[in-house]
Amino acid sequence: MKIIKTPWKNELMQLVSDAKESIKITSPFVKESVCAELLQHKKKNSSLELITSFKLMNIYNGSVDLNGLEHILKSKGVVKNFSRLHAKIYLFDEKQAIVTSSNLTNGGLVQNYEYGFYTDEPTIVSEISNDFNQLLRDETMGQIELKHIKEVRSLLQKIPKSEQIPLPAYLVSASVEKNDVITLPDGIISSTLKGWKLIVFNCIQAIPKEIFTLNDINAFVPQLQNKYPNNNTIPAKIRQQLQLLRDLGLIEFLGNGNYKKLWQ
Repeated sequence: MKIIKTPWKNELMQLVSDAKESIKITSPFVKESVCAELLQHKKKNSSLELITSFKLMNIYNGSVDLNGLEHILKSKGVVKNFSRLHAKIYLFDEKQAIVTSSNLTNGGLVQNYEYGFYTDEPTIVSEISNDFNQLLRDETMGQIELKHIKEVRSLLQKIPKSEQIPLPAYLVSASVEKNDVITLPDGIISSTLKGWKLIVFNCIQAIPKEIFTLNDINAFVPQLQNKYPNNNTIPAKIRQQLQLLRDLGLIEFLGNGNYKKLWQ
């Protein structure tokens, strides 16, 4: 075991180069340049799995680079979305691990003062690996695909360049971050969505609360059933669309049937 502190980019890239089977990373913030360099060092046959925090605000303010995620996906990597993510974990071949304060950014690897540790002790690495795999099975985990990146780009392109996006003034639960809600001009999101995704979004929009429950959204089932009498799977359709809206960074799954709007 040894201490890891910035700058440690060269050490990271060496571990990436040495990995023969798998690279697993959790990082809320991700930058394109670091992703590109990581992919250049990665062996062709080693898999890459990234868990990040795919929230609209993170993407808008540049903390999460869509181009970086796109590079990973096009290189046959896997990108997952866990919106409550804060941990930064780097696993290599299930044999070496780094736990650190550093995001997958140049700031985290080079510029900021970051601190963590490296270990190849089998018991510790095994526990870290088990925690990573358990996180993948969390009910609130989503998977990001190229189609989601395309839709989010389309949404963000509709925000006027001069538009100032303020943080919300209202208070939220102490267990939820205040700075992850983006204020958008009226109609921006609805002009991007289609079909049942738009229908469910409009239902969520009609709920006056920032944090809502599955019961709140299911209250619209009778209304939708009257409008679409031949559809006998509306509750299942709603749950499906909630997952798709999460994968666009528009809502956050809080667990236990609770959800949070990530826009206002």
